[in-house]
Amino acid sequence: MKKMICVIVVLLLVGNTQVIRSSEQLKVLVDESRVVSLNEVMKALEELMEEFGLSLTGAGSDWTYSFENTEGTVGFGMVGEKLEEIASLDIRKSGKINYSTLKNYDVLIIASFTEEYSTSEANAIRKFVENGGGLFFLADNSSRNNSVSEKFGVSFPSEGATIRLEKDEGSSDIIYVTDSSEDIYVTDIVSHPLTEGVDKILLSYGIPITRYESGAVLARTGKDLWADESGGSYLEKDEDEKEGPFDILLVQSVGRGRAVFFGGDGSFQNYTVDEPDQQNLVLFVNAIQWLGEPGGPYKQYKKLNEQAQQALSNALSFFENKEFSEAKAEFDKAIRLFSDSDEAYPNSDAKEGVSEAESYLPTCETGIKGDNAFEEATELFENREYENAIKAYEDAKVLYQDIGYTERIQECDTKIQKSTEYITLREEASDFYSKGEAALEKAPSMVSTSGYAKAKSLFEQSKRKWEDYDNPEKVAACEEKIDLCSNEIGRIQRNVILIGGAVVAVVVVVVVTVIKKRKPAIKAPEEPEGENAPEPENEALQALKEQLARGEITKEEYQDQKSALKR
Repeated sequence: MKKMICVIVVLLLVGNTQVIRSSEQLKVLVDESRVVSLNEVMKALEELMEEFGLSLTGAGSDWTYSFENTEGTVGFGMVGEKLEEIASLDIRKSGKINYSTLKNYDVLIIASFTEEYSTSEANAIRKFVENGGGLFFLADNSSRNNSVSEKFGVSFPSEGATIRLEKDEGSSDIIYVTDSSEDIYVTDIVSHPLTEGVDKILLSYGIPITRYESGAVLARTGKDLWADESGGSYLEKDEDEKEGPFDILLVQSVGRGRAVFFGGDGSFQNYTVDEPDQQNLVLFVNAIQWLGEPGGPYKQYKKLNEQAQQALSNALSFFENKEFSEAKAEFDKAIRLFSDSDEAYPNSDAKEGVSEAESYLPTCETGIKGDNAFEEATELFENREYENAIKAYEDAKVLYQDIGYTERIQECDTKIQKSTEYITLREEASDFYSKGEAALEKAPSMVSTSGYAKAKSLFEQSKRKWEDYDNPEKVAACEEKIDLCSNEIGRIQRNVILIGGAVVAVVVVVVVTVIKKRKPAIKAPEEPEGENAPEPENEALQALKEQLARGEITKEEYQDQKSALKR
């Protein structure tokens, strides 16, 4: 009702603002299925004033808040004409809104509605934005804004609240913004594609954004303002009415789409955008172009299908190379993208893509299980846990057989055979070592090396097996035992030599002793007497005679040594 009273005194203004045409054609839908219209009210008012001989400024004008209304004060026709320069514009006049309608557009505009949107309609709008669409929501101080905005976590005053400028007592009661005393220019503006070329916003019948869960505020009023709530003192600030600053422009990214919430649809009506030196029309065009950048559901499905087809191609390449884990990830990605495409804009390409990708998943999942079992088996094999490795390789082989992975089946067979060989080698090496230890226990002897020789031979056979098994620790243990056996054999051999020498020496002594006891004494030859008697014996000769007598030298040795003395 406030707005109806206010617009009565607003002059019909016409203006034109130059903007840059977009290089891409956007599809924009304006929903006017429940748009505000004051035509009936204004017609009754005209008739009433005529009875008193008065005339109403703007009599006969169109008082519908429509984007087709280019002449009426409250119409959005001027921004509608500008939109047609950058986009294909459709205006929806009746019916409940649904996703099947929205999916064919890039941007949806909602402004000045008389009744709430239902939950299903609000959900359809949310889905439209999530799938790439753009929502330009122009809040009105008498509309049920929250029926749509709260689906995006954004709230406006539920009973309406018009942002007004503080006045001194006795000031004019004129409330429309075209009066110089009531113009509210917003200059606290954040740099953004929406605000390019905009350093001030003319706010008309603004309504504050009271809450938002996500997004960025691009414009905020000054602090010398207050929110005139419905039901309060008209044009006078009540104690409980909030003071500025107020957020009026919010942008959000929602899924693959975007949303813009502006507090005050009057800022884009004909009478406002025609004001001199205002930039609201530039802001409006910027908003539509920014919202349309992602492209609505139709364009999104094209993009998503391209991305999905690339993921499917990557997946098939990985699949051919038997890289099952990577292939599954790409197949899953393709399915997700195809599904998003089909949700955004139902299409057969997406459905066929999902079906094709899903057909490969069972093989990928079996291949991944096989790879996991093969990896586990390989780790067991490298850790020499050959019995467990054989079991794991057999499990992997069964899985690979299910998907016909011939190369891996052969690898499993090779590893199983190798594991079996290593098990046999280990058992043989251990058996030889155990027998060697048993022989070593029986080997000790003073004169026989055969026990140690047998043990050594067994340890040497064990060593060769452990070398083939490639177990340096076991090889070293065998070498230690071999050295022990070799040392013992050497010790016994030395003992035998020493004992033999001692026996020989004893035998010689015994023989000599026996000979001495049994041999008769040998008398020295008598020397002639008289003149033929020899010269007295010298001491050396006497000593020879004594040795001969004792049997220490033979008669031949005596004669030889005697002759030597005489010489």
